[in-house]
Amino acid sequence: MTNQELMQAIGQLSERDVKIMERTLSALTNMKENKYPFLGNFLGVIEETSDNPDIFVCSMPITREVLNPYRIVYGGITATLADMAMGWMLELRISGKDKFVTLDMNINYHKAGTGKKLTATTRVLNQAQDIWQMACDIHNDKGELVSTSTGTFLQLRRSKE
Repeated sequence: MTNQELMQAIGQLSERDVKIMERTLSALTNMKENKYPFLGNFLGVIEETSDNPDIFVCSMPITREVLNPYRIVYGGITATLADMAMGWMLELRISGKDKFVTLDMNINYHKAGTGKKLTATTRVLNQAQDIWQMACDIHNDKGELVSTSTGTFLQLRRSKE
């Protein structure tokens, strides 16, 4: 698509669709500044304060774009938040320059994702060499447990240069 075709298509968008485009552009701009991936920026995932160094907390707003036809957060979005939270904790609190990839993840849904915000609380369950086992609980803004998940992550060690 050329720039001219893109501008023409944008001119034909509804007001609601224009807001999604604004959100997309904002996510692209923010990822250059905060070095966080596009999807996390698009979803509005932010780190929250945690008084416990062994616990990592982040949240995302519940917006129209993440709701399924039943007006609840898509399960895949909830799973994405859990995966991002567990990986983010490892990269911020554990690794330095190392990176982490998800090897396995399991999620159980307990309540529909409704309200204004989802908050993910993450912790390390176990670590054996380069394999990390994590857990994540996601609550809505009413304090209701939406999901619990566990994940296994591989630490990709970066050489010290």
